[in-house]
Amino acid sequence: MSESLDKTTSPSSAGSRATPPGAEEDRDEGHDVSDTFYTSQRKKGSHVFRVRLDATGFTLQRESPGGSIVKEQRVRIGDIVGARCMRPKKSRRLVMSGACACSSGNPNSPAISASGDHHRSATTPSKCSANSRENLPSDGGDVSAFLYVFAYVLKKRSLRSELHRERTVLTLRFRSFDTFEDNMREADRWYRSLRWQLHRTLEDIFVAPATDERRRRILVLLNPKSGSGDAREVFNMHVTPVLNEAEVPYDLYVTKHSNFAIEFMSTKCLDAWCCVVAVGGDGLFHEIINGLLQRQDWAHVLPHLALGIIPCGSGNGLARSIAHCYNEPYFTKPVLGAALTVISGRSSPMDVVRVQLQSRSVYSFLSIGWGLISDVDIESERIRLLGYQRFTIWTLYRLVNLRTYNGRISYLLTEEQGSSSHSHSGYAGQRRIQSSRSCNTHVDLLTGAVPSYHSSAEYLPQEFADVISLETSVNQSFRSRCDSWLSGGSRRSFYYSISESIYHSLADESEFTGLAAASLENRQQNYGPTSELPDLDEPLPEDQGWLVEEGEFIMMHAVYQTHLGIDCHFAPKARLNDGTIYLILIRAGISRPHLLSFLYNMSSGTHLPEVSTEWVKVLPVRAFRLEPLDNHGIITVDGERVEFGPLQAEVLPGIARVMVPN
Repeated sequence: MSESLDKTTSPSSAGSRATPPGAEEDRDEGHDVSDTFYTSQRKKGSHVFRVRLDATGFTLQRESPGGSIVKEQRVRIGDIVGARCMRPKKSRRLVMSGACACSSGNPNSPAISASGDHHRSATTPSKCSANSRENLPSDGGDVSAFLYVFAYVLKKRSLRSELHRERTVLTLRFRSFDTFEDNMREADRWYRSLRWQLHRTLEDIFVAPATDERRRRILVLLNPKSGSGDAREVFNMHVTPVLNEAEVPYDLYVTKHSNFAIEFMSTKCLDAWCCVVAVGGDGLFHEIINGLLQRQDWAHVLPHLALGIIPCGSGNGLARSIAHCYNEPYFTKPVLGAALTVISGRSSPMDVVRVQLQSRSVYSFLSIGWGLISDVDIESERIRLLGYQRFTIWTLYRLVNLRTYNGRISYLLTEEQGSSSHSHSGYAGQRRIQSSRSCNTHVDLLTGAVPSYHSSAEYLPQEFADVISLETSVNQSFRSRCDSWLSGGSRRSFYYSISESIYHSLADESEFTGLAAASLENRQQNYGPTSELPDLDEPLPEDQGWLVEEGEFIMMHAVYQTHLGIDCHFAPKARLNDGTIYLILIRAGISRPHLLSFLYNMSSGTHLPEVSTEWVKVLPVRAFRLEPLDNHGIITVDGERVEFGPLQAEVLPGIARVMVPN
């Protein structure tokens, strides 16, 4: 969608007045601007518009011949991602893709066309300045300058359709002056005013401490094996254009093997980046969280580093949960919504759960599972190529071949629930902990088959020339973007080029990689917040309100996000930062129709009873301990398989920050 407004008359006195060339160059960028434009249409005639830009966004008021307001339209500042100043071009393709006419990276740019040498590197100014507009071709005598404003507004195609984000381009044409330089100077003034308004909406951690308030760089970690293996293509085609429209500089790293992100986040200096974006599934995000909490300076880094995710995995529970909590459309264009979240400049505290295993500790942001759902999550890896549908298929298979597990689950209710637990009918089957035993129980580690991965298709950089060239001199030179995106030998970004990137699955990791991963796991116990729970091999204190459930179970699942997957609304009451673990227990003896109804209704979030029943219990807790009494089973943390055996978990309220929509 594109809206074009033309301005040919002298600017009005209200708001911002056009000034002679060279005057008021250093005017405060924070002032609101307004002017009068008109549209010229052969069929509908001409319309006069009063356009104003302020802290709320763009306001377009259509005026009648008498001067009264006929219609008003608004474009929210939260829906605007960026803008470009350009000169008139014959090629509409580059205009709509966001390439600047002044950019030396544009093969059709005036700076290159005027010299006739397309191979010579030109020096690109830091903005669309006068230096970049000298000796421009007249282009048929048109001296107009254009400001293209890129916005993604909420739209609804029909009454029955869902809301979705639709790209809208607002075009403002400036031609009040006799020369292109003067008109471009006026367009640039509007651009700078919009940029100032946009930066006012950013949190401090996203803005570089400089006078021009440039955005800080973001770090992108991409897992080429996530989901169906198309993370590279998704990033190239759907994320890069949004980042460039918003003028957000980034550095891209492709993961090389399992635990690559843990090693990267725990050892690299992160001062250059304001946020870390995971392009992949929940497993990559899990590695990022654990890498950060292996750092000695974790307490300093976490408050100043936001985390984001672009959903390219099979489950995508975190991305779906963030969109749900902020009423952001997801299903129509999930990647677009996540990309807009990444550039929003807003973040929220997020709970993290410390999970103590027998040999190490890990940190979790999504869930801990034992039983049915964990079985489905891990065993369905053998049909991974089916994408998200693999969960549905394997759930039906496991429902027919139902398993039960014997175990003991101790837990501490949240403070609100703990005060009313004695009178609540939902906890009738619980009992106080008595003579708690240690967890030094012998268990056999399972040796399940490692899922086989298939390499994703390789894409030549030139196939995405239109995407990669989305760069203007307002941001940085095209050469620096090539260093950040294409070059395998870049000194600045250390980006692994597509031709050199070889992903090592768990089955073919080198001995060195295995030793490195083992050392990372051992080192992880040394950092992060201090635990308030006794060690796993120590008995639980009887005087702190621990409750116990013991017997045969179909499953136990502890969740702290609303969704486990794109259509698995598992914990409707969960919030990003509520300090609560929702512990779901299903006991053996439940009928298959009842269990099938539970699984079927997970997509709508109506599967959980309002009050806990004999077979299904919903327990809001702040800590729990699981002691399997069998020597077989599967335990998962954030969908990743961990060693089988006893574990305990406690919530760490709001210690991480996650990026959220505007």
